[in-house]
Amino acid sequence: MDNFSNILIEKVKLDMNPFNRKVNVPYVKFRKANILRNDSTQHDWQHWGGYRDQIRQVLEQTLEHNRCGRGHILLLGAGNGNDVPISYIESIFERITIVDIDEKALDRFLAKSAHPEKYERAIIDLTGVGREVSSPDDLKEKVDDLLPKVDFSPLHPPFDVVMNLCFTTQLISAFFYRKKNRVVHTPEYSAQLDQLLERIHINIFESLRGLLASDGVIVHLTDTLLLQHMKTTGYTSPATFKTLELTGGNIRDNLDLIYEHLPELAKQGLCLPGAFFHVHPQIMRLYKVELRFSLLWEFVHDEYEDRDYFVSAHVLTKL
Repeated sequence: MDNFSNILIEKVKLDMNPFNRKVNVPYVKFRKANILRNDSTQHDWQHWGGYRDQIRQVLEQTLEHNRCGRGHILLLGAGNGNDVPISYIESIFERITIVDIDEKALDRFLAKSAHPEKYERAIIDLTGVGREVSSPDDLKEKVDDLLPKVDFSPLHPPFDVVMNLCFTTQLISAFFYRKKNRVVHTPEYSAQLDQLLERIHINIFESLRGLLASDGVIVHLTDTLLLQHMKTTGYTSPATFKTLELTGGNIRDNLDLIYEHLPELAKQGLCLPGAFFHVHPQIMRLYKVELRFSLLWEFVHDEYEDRDYFVSAHVLTKL
């Protein structure tokens, strides 16, 4: 593991509050919360075109650099497909498996496809604990005892490429998707949640290793920094101020410079929770990082807010 990864593991500790991002929708249950989240972004295909182009470039360079095959790709957290370069993937891969907990979102994904015959879909809870938790209070009571086990049995491996589509920072937040959440997030509870996220990701990456082809790769995308300005209140996220300072006000053209400063930003608690779990020591015993990329996800720009995400992508190969 390189020094950069070691620094991130040390600095991204348990004092972060993973739930600073609030969405004003009613909490029903874990799966319903994910459906509501997908519903809220179902019309963003056109707006996210620039981000899809960046992901296409990541895939192109990954395929040029690695010996992985082009037979079967697995897209985890595929949702509506708005962040997926669908036409490019269909032109490259013979088989495409799309996974989400939201069946209707996958229907919307397939509606964008020119070659639906290439697809398989699977409804999977990527937390591995969704059926064991009934409410935020229930989660708080059980958090230390939950042993995530994601059920990948509906899939048909091997996979030449697995792409993780920015689900990392969203997994646990779905339990808190409601207007009024009375669960108090003490530092101790935030630490417990962070440890649960670690266990989830260790389970996912250990399982994926057995699903990969011999030369298969994982392209792990995760939103890492929240860059947000609320027009109604004037609030600006701390990460926005810092990245503007680092880039001289030109974030778009200096994404790699931001990446170089991620250890510093993580130490300051500005990175999103879970953004670096892929470099956890238990995972790095199974993989090595081959390539790194920096992306800008222009998420929403409307009369209420400007919200972008700095996204990091890491290509992992099996050891």
